[in-house]
Amino acid sequence: MHFAKFTFMPTVRRFGVLSRGLHASRTAPNASVDQRVGTVAAHRHHLVVCNSEPDEWPARVEGLSETILALSRGGIRLPNRAMVTVSDFAPIPQCHKSKLDRIDVAVFPLGLVAKDLDLDGVQSLLSLLSRPTPPTSWSPSLLPFDHSWLELSRNRHIFVCTHGARDPLCGVHGGQLLKEVKAVIEARQLGQHVAAWATSHIGGHKFAANAIVYPRGDWYATWCERCKGERGAPVADAETIVDAAVRDSVWWDAWRGAINMTKEDQIETWLRHSGHENQSQKADDAFEAWVPPATGVRGTGIH
Repeated sequence: MHFAKFTFMPTVRRFGVLSRGLHASRTAPNASVDQRVGTVAAHRHHLVVCNSEPDEWPARVEGLSETILALSRGGIRLPNRAMVTVSDFAPIPQCHKSKLDRIDVAVFPLGLVAKDLDLDGVQSLLSLLSRPTPPTSWSPSLLPFDHSWLELSRNRHIFVCTHGARDPLCGVHGGQLLKEVKAVIEARQLGQHVAAWATSHIGGHKFAANAIVYPRGDWYATWCERCKGERGAPVADAETIVDAAVRDSVWWDAWRGAINMTKEDQIETWLRHSGHENQSQKADDAFEAWVPPATGVRGTGIH
């Protein structure tokens, strides 16, 4: 899927009053930590194997092919690790014959898409990501494989775990959330710059539905068990996730953590920002917008 260039509203640098009831935690700063917070395993990269449909996924997607297995094993050995999932994410048309033996891999939050990788190509990508300084779209050296760059400075990608073969909660709640997120995107006519995709297991199935928003790399767990079958709850969750993506803000009420953060960092960050909905509007200026470690200054590494 290709995305047209689109200029978003200016990045929200301070927490204002937009969607205060949704984008602010209802938990006071001195209260106990939400059990979802701090549950994102520390990792530096998310490697997404593209063009794979959910009905193809076994409980362990590493078994889909030797190429995916090599990518998964290599990702674990990388400095600060890399998480590997498969997805129906389709940044480029699939032109090679077998998507199992030769794969396209999107690297988030870098925005790099490595194309048509065989086993040797996978090793080249892993070697590149093991360097202290990751590649960027303006890297002077040529990358050893065909590639392209996503327009993450303009576009947003929402990944929802729908891996029912791994856990039924993800299949049911994740599938419902993904459906509603896509409906919100369509209703708001955001399809040229916001997209939602299914992804395989990312952990935390007991908190399903689980979603990740890029390029920020924030993880959300909507915990649909609390809905107890009530209509409308997944719709409200979907609207809030899309709102957070477009406005470049954080939905602290459902926040699990973010990419490139330790458990301790996630908990500390949540405690620092939770409970601010009760602050006066004047006090909002005291809250600096949080920029996750993975992305740094907006636009870094993205052309």
